[in-house]
Amino acid sequence: MRWSGTAPRGRRARPTSHPPAVARRRREVTDGADSGQATAELAMGLPSLFVVFFLAAWMVSAVGAQARCADAARVGARLAARGEAQATVSAAVTRAAPRGATLRLHRDADLLDVEVSAPVGAAGLGRLVPALVVTAHAVTPVEPAACTAPDCAAPGPP
Repeated sequence: MRWSGTAPRGRRARPTSHPPAVARRRREVTDGADSGQATAELAMGLPSLFVVFFLAAWMVSAVGAQARCADAARVGARLAARGEAQATVSAAVTRAAPRGATLRLHRDADLLDVEVSAPVGAAGLGRLVPALVVTAHAVTPVEPAACTAPDCAAPGPP
């Protein structure tokens, strides 16, 4: 036996293989089948988004610390090349560098190498993020007036 629904005016009724009540129930079941999928996707997506955001912020702070170390190394090299005292150079580097930075000054006959290193923290999340130390170098020639070694000689005329 064939069932047919009520056809709108001017159209012929289409025969179906199921009575109208069964067809309606099938439609209701398939329409609400994915009602919990959005919640599951949100529950998986938010923690992932948080992790990605946190790692991106940590990387930006590492790049910022690297830039501050490079600036501090240049400042220290410039001051040391002019012949400033070690305490003055150290104070200037400490002001320009990130917190916890270390300074290493190495002087050759005519070159001065300044290295500034600083640890990059993870805002109290110790083991979740790897320990990272950023380092910057600045090498500059020692200025003739600041040359104190006995083998230093002022450069001749060009």
